[in-house]
Amino acid sequence: MTARTVSMGAPFRWLMKAVDVGRRNPRALFGGFALLLAVGLVPSVVQLVSQFALADSPALMWSVYGLSMLASLVLLPPVMGAAIRLLHRCETGQPAAAFDLFDGYRDTAFALRMVLTVLLLMAIYLAVFVVLYLLLPGKEFFVEAMVRSMAAPPGGQPDMTGMPELDPSVLPTMLLWVLGMVVAVFALTHAYMLALTHAALGGHGPLAAVSAGFKAMVKNVFPLLGFTLAMMVVGFVLTLILVLVVALLATVLALVHPILAGVVILPIYLLAALAMYVVIFGFYYHGWREIFGEMAADPMDAISA
Repeated sequence: MTARTVSMGAPFRWLMKAVDVGRRNPRALFGGFALLLAVGLVPSVVQLVSQFALADSPALMWSVYGLSMLASLVLLPPVMGAAIRLLHRCETGQPAAAFDLFDGYRDTAFALRMVLTVLLLMAIYLAVFVVLYLLLPGKEFFVEAMVRSMAAPPGGQPDMTGMPELDPSVLPTMLLWVLGMVVAVFALTHAYMLALTHAALGGHGPLAAVSAGFKAMVKNVFPLLGFTLAMMVVGFVLTLILVLVVALLATVLALVHPILAGVVILPIYLLAALAMYVVIFGFYYHGWREIFGEMAADPMDAISA
């Protein structure tokens, strides 16, 4: 499959299709993505609990953090790939059920391919951010600030006494560095999702999937950039409105009972996260189909294709 260049309006078309993906089989699609959300929340819950339960043992707390992150690299990729395949079945009218999400674990070859694809992408992420760290102007100040912030107890303020001074002359360079970081995040995010979709549906192994994801991003950098800039503006406005509404609702509910606010706000947050998951995966699924074409006849090929 060769990556094609799409029109400037194509990403907006993908978004419209993504908003509509739940119409054909909502029970299977939203049920499956709710399971994906639940699996994705497990490492976060473990980290949150350890943050409070192990606050007096920082070494043990960071060990739990590290183990939960490693577990997520094994648990999440197979179900993410299975979610993409579930989305494809729903969109093409094939039989589908929510628990098809766990087919990603039952198919060993598929699970391994998805894990290796994500690990390769994570290695690229790490390499890019190591380079960004090495190029960071005034890194002594920012590293020290981060170390002190991480050492502060949960809910406490970090001790900033005796901090090294930040040379004002690095500020122009810092602006360029921030711009470079934004470009890197933009490129990696789009390439990541396109590569993940290619690994799940395109019948290719990790190296081919990651290479195709980056080629697709480069060939369509201007449509993706225009869409991203537009969504940043729209997203900022919508997020501001949502935060204000939720904050107002939480304040009113807290006046009735302190626990009531959490009981009501948590389901709203989870529903919003579920809708976001579906739309994001739907966006890149339809983007993949337009850039690469239809799904391969047999997407269960060798890992190292």
